This record gives sequence, C-alpha cells and structure tokens, in this order.
Amino acid sequence: MRPLSLLSTLAMSAVLSSLPALAHDHAVLRGRLVFADHEKPVVRVLDLDTGEVTHSFDLPKANPGFATAQGGRFVVIKTGDDAGTIRFLDTGLTIESHGDHNDVEKGPVKLTDLALTGQKPAHVISGHGQLALFYDGIRPWDGQSTAKAVLVAINDLAKDKPALTEWPSPGPQHGIVVPLGEGRWLMSVPNPAYVKGDDRSASSRPDGFEILDRAKGSWAKLASFNDPAKADASCKLYHGHAAADGRHVFGCAEGEGGGMLVLSQAGAKFSAHKLAYPDERRISAIKARVGAKFMVANYGKTSPYDGLIRVDPTAKSLSASDVLPVPGGQSACQFELSGNGKRLANLTPDGKLRVYDVAAWKELASFDAVPAFDCQYGARTPTPSLAVVGGSAYVSDPTNGRIREYNLETLKQALDLPVEGMPANLAGSDAG
Repeated sequence: MRPLSLLSTLAMSAVLSSLPALAHDHAVLRGRLVFADHEKPVVRVLDLDTGEVTHSFDLPKANPGFATAQGGRFVVIKTGDDAGTIRFLDTGLTIESHGDHNDVEKGPVKLTDLALTGQKPAHVISGHGQLALFYDGIRPWDGQSTAKAVLVAINDLAKDKPALTEWPSPGPQHGIVVPLGEGRWLMSVPNPAYVKGDDRSASSRPDGFEILDRAKGSWAKLASFNDPAKADASCKLYHGHAAADGRHVFGCAEGEGGGMLVLSQAGAKFSAHKLAYPDERRISAIKARVGAKFMVANYGKTSPYDGLIRVDPTAKSLSASDVLPVPGGQSACQFELSGNGKRLANLTPDGKLRVYDVAAWKELASFDAVPAFDCQYGARTPTPSLAVVGGSAYVSDPTNGRIREYNLETLKQALDLPVEGMPANLAGSDAG
C-alpha cells in the first residue's frame, strides 16, 4: 500500500474536522469503500476514516463487477472468470439509520468461502432481507443453456454454509428475480422466440413476469403479468428495475404499449399499471431510495442514453419537464441518488461529476473529477467508477491512482486519497 504523505494526512484531517456537526454525542464513522483494480486481479478495501487500504483479496481477473446487498454489509463480486463465479465480500460494516445520520460499526473484513458458478451472471437484486443472483444462460444456438437464479438470505452470508435455493429458469433470458417478502418472488418470463433459438434476432430480454410463492418447497403462481395483449400486464423488452416503499418500477419498451410497469404490493395482492414515457424514448437503468418521492433513470432511444428522467411512481403521467438532457449529448453513463434521494450525482464521459437537485430538477454544481474516459460497455481503457454512500459521492480515478469524495450537501470536494494500483469499479456500503 502506498502510505499517505504528511500533507495528505493533514489535508484529510482538515476536511474531516470541517464537516458539519450532527445532532448526536458520539463520533460517526465513515465506513469502508471497496474498489477493484483495472490491471491487477485484486480487490482492495479503503478505510474512509484513516485513508488507508486495510485489506486486499486476490481474484481470478482484474476489475470484477460489484453489487452491494441490502443493508450494506455484503458486496457481491462478479469475478468475470469463465466459470461465471460469484464471490461475497463481508465488509464487516453494520449500519444503523438514525434519521439525521447513520451509525456505523466496524467488524472484521472477510472474503467468504461461498462461491457460486453458472452461465453468464447478470442481475443482482436484494430486498426484504433476501438476495437473488440471476444467471442468464448462454444463447440457445450456442449450446445447452442452464439459466437459473440462486436465492439466499442476506444474513446467512455470514454463516460458513448458507442455505441456498436454486430456481431453474424456464429458458435462457436476460432476466430478473425480485424478492417480495414472505416467500414470494417475482420472476421474469423468457421470450419464447429467443428460447426456441430459430430466430437469432430475437431478444433475450423478457416481456413479462410471474409472482411465485415458494410454499413447502414448490413454486405456486400467485399472479401473472405476462399477457402481451394487455399493456398493464406485460413489459416488452424489459430492462431496468428499482423498488421503494412498496412499489416496483420496471423499464419496458418505448412506443405503443410501452412505458414503465409500476407494480404495487399489498400483502399477497398485486396490481400493476403502465406509466407512459413522455416521448418516444425509454429507460434502461433506474435508481431509487426509500422515502424519496422520485426515482431517477437514464433515458434515450438507443445507447448512449443521453438523458435523465425523474419518475414519481405515484404520478398519473410524466411530462417533458421530468426529462433533463445530459450536457453535450453524452451518455448519462453513471449516476446514483444520495441516501435521502434528494440529490443525484452523475459522472459523464467528459470526466465531470454533476450534482442535481431532484425536486427542482436542476444542476447545482459541477466538478472536474477525472480525465475524460470511454463509457462504452466493455471499454478496454481504464473506466472511472461512481459510488454514493449517504451524502457523499466517491469517484475512482484509475489514471492517477486516486479516489475522491464530493459532499452532495455542501457541494464541496472532500477527501482526495492516493491508493495503490489503478482503482476502477467501486462499491460502497449504505443502509438503503
């Protein structure tokens, strides 16, 4: 690990001492940040209270993908190897929300022994204390596909041998499984034309969902939203999901019958309706926070998605005022909501980090965070990453070997820490 210089240490101490005091009688720890390396097959853990890299774990390939499970303690690592291995990093963090702040307790950091394998690991969804990991399966014309989801209770990840449930998908799909609580799960239904494999232009994206109850080891169907003849009971070319406060929003195709499918849950009863897009574009990824009025998604016709759209899932319609163009016609690239959902951080290919007020839907600040970079999926050049923890946005700068923090409330840069290697993908721990 590269040690902090005295100047860096003093600067960090000054930043920490300048942060606004909160209404409590104890120091609030800042937690830990997990980051991958662009060149080396290693994952490191940065302690945000000391500025030091405290742990390092070897993995099969450089720059694996991350997803943070609900509660913030466990980071899911898609290693990127040929076996489709997924590992789990226990950050040791226990996070308890107190409204105006989160209390953080630090326990041991550990790369658990659990390793899952399968064909093409993709969407990772958590909620209601459960974690669902979806394996898409290979294209049907490339061989026998074994698409599946692996389900596990998040707290069980701390055990030596957590109990796992495997749900075999009816066919290959770029699908999703969503925990709904009390043994209920939403499962995407694969596109029959894609599963058949005769038409190689058929999309791997699903067009609908079923809600299943895993009672006594079986999967009983509770509801179906998989009728292509009904706009409110289907989601053509699904991609993008977020959930908060009992509502799930799914991104569906643009055009006639398209829009976002809003699913509401009241106990064992489920209902859905379509929320139309304000124009002929669609979303691909969506972010949400508990208690926030708005969700935020990227928005466009095809990649790059060059707009941002705020979504009130309780609204009857959306309008042009809910859409913000990304400056310069760039891709929206990476974006995350603050812990309270009131601010949005957006890292764009020009290297700028822009901060938006979501309610007013306007830019509040812009920072020259990193050098310009290629945001295309699969780019070989080093790609910076954005993670938001509470009221702070963290940006990795692989070119210069640094991780920087930007306070989304004060709109000022905070920490600027040198780290070993080329920091790329980030994962932060948050209680959301």
